[in-house]
Amino acid sequence: VGMMENKKYLTEENYEKGKKKLKTIALTILVIGILIGGSLIATGLIKQSKVNSQYSEENKISVSQQLETEKQNLVNKKNELEAKGVKYKAYAKYTDGEVYDLYVITKALDPSFDYCAFDECKNNGLTSKYCSLKNNLKDINSDFNKNFDSSDNIPFYMFGVFAILASFIFSGYVYFISKGREIAAFTTQQAMPIAKEGIDEMAPTIGNAAKEIAKGIKKGLKDEEK
Repeated sequence: VGMMENKKYLTEENYEKGKKKLKTIALTILVIGILIGGSLIATGLIKQSKVNSQYSEENKISVSQQLETEKQNLVNKKNELEAKGVKYKAYAKYTDGEVYDLYVITKALDPSFDYCAFDECKNNGLTSKYCSLKNNLKDINSDFNKNFDSSDNIPFYMFGVFAILASFIFSGYVYFISKGREIAAFTTQQAMPIAKEGIDEMAPTIGNAAKEIAKGIKKGLKDEEK
């Protein structure tokens, strides 16, 4: 008998323990979902803040000033080479030394064409910084680039919101299960008065029908006796 009592599952104590575990699971799901979703949203906001900073007017002014300084450095270097008697050659080669330096600087400073888009000027030691600043300024002045970079943050917001909503749904479902008995009791309490009212209204009709059936049976029995 003792062993049977130890194996009872349908006890109030076990019910309360099970309900407590379900509530703990529901709370854990909710907290984890909020933490994950909040972290994703926060990451998206941080990245967006960096994008806003990169494309801000302050940054554009700063890059423009640096570009102007670097441009002046190249102009000075070009004047220095020309003062030494170095002549510009339209198709200079890398092995041409200072002639090639003058060629690359002249190309990089050419306002009629963007030579900084090509590796020859972009990767040259003399013009790489100038070209980097020039290309950067061109990028941050582009609304398309700003919108494109901002769109990279959208998945963080989407998955963050989804994680939070999913945690609310799953935790709510688990919590609903933990309250199953209370909900069933509440439903029964709500339905009982309606059922009782229906029974009370049907009772006279059922009683009259029963009387008529009883009369019919008695009459049938009397007819058989005759």
